[in-house]
Amino acid sequence: MSTSESVEMINFKMKDIGFRVGETLLMDYADRIRDHAGAFHEFANTLQLAYKVNSGQFFSSISISEDKQTIKFTDDDCPVCAGVHITDMAGLQYCALVSGVFDAVMKLRGFQAESFQESCRALGDDVCTWTLTLR
Repeated sequence: MSTSESVEMINFKMKDIGFRVGETLLMDYADRIRDHAGAFHEFANTLQLAYKVNSGQFFSSISISEDKQTIKFTDDDCPVCAGVHITDMAGLQYCALVSGVFDAVMKLRGFQAESFQESCRALGDDVCTWTLTLR
């Protein structure tokens, strides 16, 4: 298996673990989550709160595209990869657990959307960034 195939498999598995964690943590809140926001872009506040509850801090910034189909979350002090430095696995999404939790919450809410970790401090980027896109 090549390094890029290994990285893709790791990313997939980490995101899947995050999804299962998200499902487990949020089952008790399923009804409230479904009722919280009517539109995809309004759901950014719910995800901000979920991140605060699970990580102890808020995202550094949240941006919503003009067409309201994409939400971008940034954390310049990500607790998931704090102190981690990876130099030999290009393309690794170290914080893919967060993407998986996002996916679980969006599925629970009924949004057809997907998340992707765009940047990661563990890989030398300045910030960790996750992008959620409505399909």
